[in-house]
This record gives sequence, structure tokens and C-alpha cells, in this order.
Amino acid sequence: MSTSLSDLDERAQFPVLPSASILSSSQISEELKPLVTVVSPATRMWTRQEVASGEFGAGFLIHADKAGYLFVTANHVVSHSKWARRSSDVMVATTSGVWAKAHIVAVAKDHDLALLWMSRHSGDADFVQPIVPVQDGENIFVIGHPEGLKFSLSTGIVSSLRSQIFQISAPISPGNSGGPVYDNHGNLIGIVTSKVDDNAEPNAENLGFAADAQTLLSSSAWSFRGNGQQLLQSYIQAAGHLQARTSATN
Repeated sequence: MSTSLSDLDERAQFPVLPSASILSSSQISEELKPLVTVVSPATRMWTRQEVASGEFGAGFLIHADKAGYLFVTANHVVSHSKWARRSSDVMVATTSGVWAKAHIVAVAKDHDLALLWMSRHSGDADFVQPIVPVQDGENIFVIGHPEGLKFSLSTGIVSSLRSQIFQISAPISPGNSGGPVYDNHGNLIGIVTSKVDDNAEPNAENLGFAADAQTLLSSSAWSFRGNGQQLLQSYIQAAGHLQARTSATN
């Protein structure tokens, strides 16, 4: 188990988002899959070593600076597992497959969201994930790990807006929870949280739901641990500056 993600530390640059042009599915895969992680509650072995448990969901990077990385996932991925009580830490892995330890720094229980933080050992490339309001009917891209098929991309539309969540037609399964919902410019619009169980409802097809990403821009929605409030505020400020620069060039 590592204490850092070397493939992120060693990056010379991250994707520049939002894209000025509409991104294809292959471009989304190439640019954004490396920002997505596997997230698993940590469990402590008899040797006191912490390892990933047998349960996992998805997460993704929203902010990188010289200090470290801020990730988002679904709260139930890290808090509602039978393993969650055994450790306060969380294990994350990128496409390299190497597990590293992160810490839960904030939880928005009403929205089923959690923020994870990991310090970096080297490098200084920065990244800010832009967020825009969700629009009914727009095209979307979802990245996650359905049924263990890691880093899978699915596409669809926003089917309906429903208060603090929205309905999506992109196919999702267990393992997608906590994964990002992007628009076709690479903006974040939501985080996958749930789906209608087609075992209980055999006629249900592609009835998935996502939390509105605007929650990430509201400090009042969160309960913080450690320096979580400072980390989220740093991201909110960086996202605001990015939006201002983007608006000035359009």
C-alpha cells in the first residue's frame, strides 16, 4: 500500500477544462478516465496494515495543487460498508492499479457525497474541475466500475431534473456509485448515487440518479473533518477563478 499516487504526482499537466469544442466519447475516455479512481473502505489486517476491502465504488479528482489531491465519491461507498467501522481511512487507486491511502475530510449526508484528501509527494501540476448547472435533456458521459468492470464509460442524457438530484439514462450498475457525470465539454454536472434495482423492479431500465454537482460549491452542505473546510474552500475559489477566466474568453 502506497501513501501517494505516483501516476498523478508525475504528470506534467492535467486536462485543460472545459474544452472549447465538443468532446467525442474517445476524447472523454482519453482525457478524463485518468482522473477517475477506484474507491474502497480500508480494513486493518492483523499486522495492522491497512488494505482495500472487498467492496468498492468510484471517485474522481476535482482539485490538484502543490499540497495534494481532493477527490469526490458517494458517501455510501465509504460509510455504509460493513468494513467502514474498521478504519477511518479510504483506499483509492487510479488506472495504474496501485492502492494508496486517502482521508475523508468532509461529508454531505443529505446529498450522499464525501470528499477525500491525499497529500502529494512530488510534482506541482495543478487541476481544477469546472462545474456547470445541469440541463434537462443534455448529453452526458459517466465513468465508473460497473460490476467490477473498471473504468467503463457509458453515455446517455439527463432524463429529468428532480430537486437536488437528476435522473440519467446512461446505464449504471453497482460500482458506478461515486463516479462523475460529465457534459460534452468536460464540465462536471453530477455524481452518481443510486439506481432503481432491476431485481426488485424487473421492468426498470436505465433508471439511474446523480447528485447535483452544485453541492460541491456550497460549504453549508458539508460536515467537515480536520482541515476539510479549508480544502473545499480552496477548491471553490479556484473553480470561481476558472469560471471567470472561461467567461472572459467566450
